[in-house]
Amino acid sequence: MNSNFKRWTEHLSAECVDMRVDLRYGEGSLPLELSHRFIVEQVIPQVVTKHPNLPSELLRVIESPTDSPPFSHRVSEVDSVVIVVNRIEQHELVEELLHSLLNNVETFSFNPDNVAIIYPLYPEERTPHGEVDDLLGNPESRGHLLHLHQPSKNESLKYVGDTPSNSTPVHVNECYLSADMKIGLGEVRPDVFYGATGGRMSVIPSVSGLRTINRNTKLRATGDIGHFNLDSISCVDMLEISRLAGLDFIINYVSDWQGNLAHIVAGEPYSSWLSGVDYSKSLAKAEYTKRADIAVVSAGGSPNDSTLYDAIDCLSAACEVTEYGGSIVLVAECAENLGPKGFLRGMSEFSSEVEVTTAAESDFEIGMEKARFFWNVLHSRNVVICSRLRESLVEERLHCTPVKDPQEGIEVAQNMLAASKKVAILNDGLRTKPILSIK
Repeated sequence: MNSNFKRWTEHLSAECVDMRVDLRYGEGSLPLELSHRFIVEQVIPQVVTKHPNLPSELLRVIESPTDSPPFSHRVSEVDSVVIVVNRIEQHELVEELLHSLLNNVETFSFNPDNVAIIYPLYPEERTPHGEVDDLLGNPESRGHLLHLHQPSKNESLKYVGDTPSNSTPVHVNECYLSADMKIGLGEVRPDVFYGATGGRMSVIPSVSGLRTINRNTKLRATGDIGHFNLDSISCVDMLEISRLAGLDFIINYVSDWQGNLAHIVAGEPYSSWLSGVDYSKSLAKAEYTKRADIAVVSAGGSPNDSTLYDAIDCLSAACEVTEYGGSIVLVAECAENLGPKGFLRGMSEFSSEVEVTTAAESDFEIGMEKARFFWNVLHSRNVVICSRLRESLVEERLHCTPVKDPQEGIEVAQNMLAASKKVAILNDGLRTKPILSIK
């Protein structure tokens, strides 16, 4: 019997007993208590029970990589190495993985002192160098160069060509390009806009120029998107960018929604990434038995709810488990406000998905791609937002209902509907791919 179906029937047989759920919010959580008036189904992705030993598993996969000679052979034949660390969500896991990788590079490399680590910053981000070094476990203390990539710094970029399919001009960090062996380090998880993270993201956006990022992101404002949609025009463009930039080797990990290491893939950037995507797909699967009237969804806490722009992706999973016309309560701290200016512009200056898409064709700004997605959600669902955003901003600019906590959120959502007995709970909407179970 499916575990989610069992949870549902247990609530029915117990005449819908009261329950409490703690929803991730920033660095902590917020409680939600549900009375016997509701039938509740928790839509939960898979959790791993056996956790691989990271150093030994990493050595195993890099020495038996997908479609590539062993890592030791490749590293021993080059004079310089660069490791691109994608944006971090699992801090401790990435730190351990990076230092285990550096141990292997230092063991096998012909020139172990000629190793650079690149970490990307958002276009307007001003994170101090020392703070990033601490975040990565102080690789500079091992004698390695840490380079912070800022996509707006044109003087540190080099043009390498245009993508064949979409003519995206590819401008890439020169520190990255100067290395003999280019390695990407990141996580594979579901993503509404990238299809799945990891792989080619070590180039775009991690070491790409702002013009390249803008052109690729625009494709997500005008083309198809969706969890594990790897054939979208944007995904094809990303693959072509990574190949033009010469990404040689990737090491990607998959973790469950509780942050446990589940799997590591390594090797040729595209084929090994696809292997990681398949594993991520199986881990993200969360069966549910009936569409709900109300979904309560968390973005999984910090750093994925730092801005509404970061958190909004989880509405995709919430839409999948709710009826058309239902309500969604989004639980996301948004301590750093909305995110890119284009997001607010897309929500303020336009009134539909079609209007945003049309405007993006000629006057695109980063953030409009997610405004387009948000308008699509608002067309079919009522959205209640539990966050630190100003109430007036939520009401007047985002066209949603603000609440102070999930408890108020469930009450407001209930009052929006004629009937609201069924509630779905998603404690990490970003890592959840709901699957309707047919019995």
